[in-house]
Amino acid sequence: MSSSATKPSAEATRGRRLANWVAVLLSANELLLFIVVVALLLIGVTINPRFLGIDNVKVMSRDAAILGVAAIGVSFTILTGGIDLSIGSMVGLGGILVALFIVSWGIPIWLSVILTLLVALVVGLIHGLFVTKLRMHGFLITLVTMGVARGFCLVITNAFPITGLPTEFNAIGQGLAFTFIPIPVVICTGIALVAYYLLRFNYVGRQIYAVGGNMEAARLSGINVNTRVILCYVLSAMCAVLVGMMQAARLTMGHPSTGEGYELLAITACILGGLSLMGGQGSLVGVVIGTLLISTLQNEMIILNINPYWHKIVISFVLLIAITADYLRRRRRA
Repeated sequence: MSSSATKPSAEATRGRRLANWVAVLLSANELLLFIVVVALLLIGVTINPRFLGIDNVKVMSRDAAILGVAAIGVSFTILTGGIDLSIGSMVGLGGILVALFIVSWGIPIWLSVILTLLVALVVGLIHGLFVTKLRMHGFLITLVTMGVARGFCLVITNAFPITGLPTEFNAIGQGLAFTFIPIPVVICTGIALVAYYLLRFNYVGRQIYAVGGNMEAARLSGINVNTRVILCYVLSAMCAVLVGMMQAARLTMGHPSTGEGYELLAITACILGGLSLMGGQGSLVGVVIGTLLISTLQNEMIILNINPYWHKIVISFVLLIAITADYLRRRRRA
């Protein structure tokens, strides 16, 4: 009797452990996203065996890396409970400015890159000051910049691209490291590692999460809330401008329409990756996987010859799903 009674008990225990293990795995947003990415890759290979060919993988990884830099940048503002809608326009402005400095003004490449990043630093600083000093939501001030930056792109170029960028500069968008790794992948990986360390292991990152979780509590605990918020908006603007420079190098020109719709893609990647629009929640790993999902989905739609006009509609519905999932997660915790 004792033996037969013990056996079901042990089996039940193993069953509960297995159920808990599965529940933990299925609750991990990053794992679910990774499974979706793998499924999309398998579908792509089924549709076209060359989907995972070397050439297409280089294209996909380059696209994912460039979008990843923008997503990492805007993730900082989302973690504080804010948002940056000016990403797309800042991407365009970054490409135009660096082309203007190099081609039209004859400034050396290294100095042109630094000057462009300094412009982004100033814009990010302005965003942060409006948010912290005037208590204006990031949505409003970055919406203004969204229009102003795009307007400057058109004013500076008169709606014509600035061509003639040197080969040395174009390498950051077209070049390969170790003969097979696109340079944008190297840049994105470096930025991702630094951002991951900052958010996961550095006290600054913990303070950013605290600010997003409860700004007033963070302030009362001695955190310099204003400095952290300003830092996040500066990082977002600088990452967007860096994306603009990589795009200009890839296209070999500064085009005034570059970056249109990038805010939709970058924010979707962040929310899809598990970042909460209310701030204080989410991980950089999720953002990276969300970026891979968006890039894979876009490339797959191209493989399927889906009309490009449908792409934004599909991505918008993906954003709706991500926002709904975020709302349901917060509602369940409440």
